[in-house]
Amino acid sequence: MAKARGKARAAASAGSRRGRLKLVWGVQRDLGSLAGSSFDVLVVGGGIVGACVARDAALRGLRVALIERGDFGGGISWNSLKIVHGGLRSLQGLDIRQARHFVRERRAWLTIAPHLVEPLSFVVPTRGIGRESALVMRAGLALNDLVSSDRNEGVVASRRIADGRALSGDELRALAPGVFDAYTGGALFHDAQLYSAERLVLAVLEDAVRAGATIANYVEEVGAMRDGGVLAGVSARDALGGESGERFDVRAAMIVNAAGAGAASVAERLTGRQGSAAPMAGIALNLMLAGGASVKTAFAIAASEEGRMRRLFVVPWRGRTLVGTAHYACERMLTSEAELEPHIERFLREIAAAWPARAITRESVLLVHAGMQPLPHGAPGAKHGPPAHTIIDHAREGVPQLLTAIGPKLTTSRAIAEELVDLVATRVGKGTRACETATRPLASAPADDVAIAIARALAGDRAGMPEDVVTHLVRSYGAGYDALLALVRERSALGARIESDSPVIVAQLEHAVRNEMAMRADDLVDRRTELGATARATGRSRAAAEAALAARALP
Repeated sequence: MAKARGKARAAASAGSRRGRLKLVWGVQRDLGSLAGSSFDVLVVGGGIVGACVARDAALRGLRVALIERGDFGGGISWNSLKIVHGGLRSLQGLDIRQARHFVRERRAWLTIAPHLVEPLSFVVPTRGIGRESALVMRAGLALNDLVSSDRNEGVVASRRIADGRALSGDELRALAPGVFDAYTGGALFHDAQLYSAERLVLAVLEDAVRAGATIANYVEEVGAMRDGGVLAGVSARDALGGESGERFDVRAAMIVNAAGAGAASVAERLTGRQGSAAPMAGIALNLMLAGGASVKTAFAIAASEEGRMRRLFVVPWRGRTLVGTAHYACERMLTSEAELEPHIERFLREIAAAWPARAITRESVLLVHAGMQPLPHGAPGAKHGPPAHTIIDHAREGVPQLLTAIGPKLTTSRAIAEELVDLVATRVGKGTRACETATRPLASAPADDVAIAIARALAGDRAGMPEDVVTHLVRSYGAGYDALLALVRERSALGARIESDSPVIVAQLEHAVRNEMAMRADDLVDRRTELGATARATGRSRAAAEAALAARALP
């Protein structure tokens, strides 16, 4: 099985790398192609779920379009703890089937995007008897290793997930100093982590474009287009022009609504019926804290929220510390920082009680990730946190041309897309190729193991760029590193750091405005370079972004 998967991976990899450095996004959005063509499927929403749908459908040979009312990956996809879960929490409830699902999807991301997904170690403390005992935890680790025995099939060596093991008290305290002093031991297990959620969305969209998809950001769906009373596409508006922006129709046999927090509104407009999809009823928060150097290994802390015990995760990421995820009931989209602040303060109180050694304050918070999500609050016996993904088939309302995806988990977004595209292919009556998105590497994935690709880049002519910059570029762009290197060789000034404490360089801005459909300064700062996502952006970053955009506009 492992050998067969490896051969499939190699073949797919070779096919996906033809013409890798060809510029496939372009500077301008091609709104004419959207308005002048008829598609098999139109995806509304350019987050991770929408991106995965576009990639899968295009790779299967369908004619695909995708529109996003803001920037790609700017909604729920941006609100992330950066963890690609492998199902250990499912095993706590002995849900083997769900755990296997998460194992397969974690393996898929490690296989197709090894430059953007990597193993992450977690420690969990043990003491006494009962659920926190070393005996129970050892049994859990053994079950996890058994259920995930095929977790590394097709995965390159540096991205393989190791077995879990028991820890002595001294080992536990060394990995998480000052956190678990009252515990006698612990357990070490492994999951996966994103290097950049933003770059992952862009890499998946790049694959979709290479496979023939037509995509555009800042294009907003504003209503249904009907032929003879049948849904035949959407009316759209160029959002860069505001309310007076150009309006046009996008015709498609099927529409996949992957609009995240806006999915309910989109469903209502396209079906013409109130309540076609339940609106998001909660808010999810992840906090980024200063002082990340003190946290070396991810760990869980026991917290209490409205009388319910649950675990919060403390995760080291890019020199920062992430804490999450909090899920609170929230009846409507928050429209200001003032409305969000009470939820932040509530979460801070919860963290302070669960992690007193950190002495967290509001000033400790560098960045707040917040976004609307569906919640099961109020249901008897409901679990904390978001439910499993949901696909709403609006055929039940007489609109078989529309599917709505409610999928809050990044880990399972590829699987959600596969399910959606299966439905789309059946409904449009077209034979398609088999789904290969779980094993076919993204076009940007390095041809070699990531560790080898980084070592090779460091050993080569790097145009004077320091080691941390080169490593960052390989991790962010994979096989596209050569394109960034070529820019710096062409103009050495492009190799300069934008911020002194970040490996992001000016060449990334130029690359983004040339090739990645960046339209505004926030696109560059928050999603093409992660300066904002790592809380390292200053006025200098915005000035550099504005200069890059202005240079594109020059004749």
